[in-house]
Amino acid sequence: MSESDRRPESAPLRTATDTVTLPVQIAAAWTWRLLVIAVGLYVLTQVFFRIELVAFSFVLALFFTSVLHPLERALRRIPGSRSVSAGLALLIGLALLSGIGYFVAWQISTHSSQLGDSISDFVDKTSHWLRTGPLHLKSKDIDNFTDEIKKTVQEHQNELISGAIETVRTVVEALGALLLILLSTFFLLRDGEQIWQWTLRLFPRAAHDRMDGAGHAGWRTLGGYMRGQVLIALFHGISVMVILFVLRVPLAAALGVLIFLGSFIPLVGLTVTGALCVAVALLEHGVGAAIVVGVAIIVLVQLEAHLLQPLIMSRSVEVHPLAIALSVLTGTLLAGIVGALLAVPLVAFLNSTIHALRDTPALPTGEAGFPVQVRTEPGGDPVDATQDPAPADGEPGAELDDGTEAEGEGEGRS
Repeated sequence: MSESDRRPESAPLRTATDTVTLPVQIAAAWTWRLLVIAVGLYVLTQVFFRIELVAFSFVLALFFTSVLHPLERALRRIPGSRSVSAGLALLIGLALLSGIGYFVAWQISTHSSQLGDSISDFVDKTSHWLRTGPLHLKSKDIDNFTDEIKKTVQEHQNELISGAIETVRTVVEALGALLLILLSTFFLLRDGEQIWQWTLRLFPRAAHDRMDGAGHAGWRTLGGYMRGQVLIALFHGISVMVILFVLRVPLAAALGVLIFLGSFIPLVGLTVTGALCVAVALLEHGVGAAIVVGVAIIVLVQLEAHLLQPLIMSRSVEVHPLAIALSVLTGTLLAGIVGALLAVPLVAFLNSTIHALRDTPALPTGEAGFPVQVRTEPGGDPVDATQDPAPADGEPGAELDDGTEAEGEGEGRS
């Protein structure tokens, strides 16, 4: 044996990539994909806020559609086209909202003078307490504070005027948004299934079944949440209104409507509108009535958390309270009251949609779009399920290396 034969073979050259360990490669692969997703979400967010008015209007139309959809389906029994049932459902919903708004405005205008007198009396009592109470403030200090407020208002009159102009522009935009909401709700009620089928065609054909199932699951969750929240808000509004009527608090009906509207914002809405009810009760009937209203609000919050939510929402919405709190806070920071109102329904919709996508197995498809099955033999490739599997070597019909077919078991014998 020569010396060259005894010399060990040299190790293959390793590149810098080969020295990276597998965990680092996996982490890097996840990192750049997550970065791409984050950039995509950022771009979508920027586009959303560029068309904020249109986007929020369409989302609100989706929410109204989810509430009115059962009514529209019931009205289909009326002879006529789908436009008739969709238009009637929209008119009924619009009439209810308009009635609520008119009722609140009428209650406020009717009791405005009484409430103004209560506020003035409260201010006088507070000023007297500041002078004679433990703070022992002087009348001069209180007058100086009042003068400072008046001076600030006078120095910022231009800003107030510009603010009024901005308010006019906001009213015009709100009217445009209202018109867009009404039109979108009508067409979603009438042509919702066609619009959804068009949306599905934007995705690959192989994903249509999964996307269709996930979309319907999310829609059922959204509708169940909105209708359940209406029932909970109605219970809160009626309960508080009855308590305020018993205590003879002015604006009891209007405050009950505010409780109803505030209940659509979980965790926060009932607390804020409840604090307003406590303040009105304090102005009118003192500390005792305020304590009674405050205790009633606390009891209602506990009833919602431990009885109403599990009883009404358990079948349609499964969102952890921490997720609800985070979504409400995030929505409030991003879009104010509207964001807080839309946050939880969107989270519930996404939660159900993602669960449906995850629980639905993805079937691979052949080139023609047929479902396929994966062979269990080592090294097998996916084939169309509609085709018969290729015969193995040695079986009748199997193709040999020379291009001929294998003979059958009986034909091969002499």
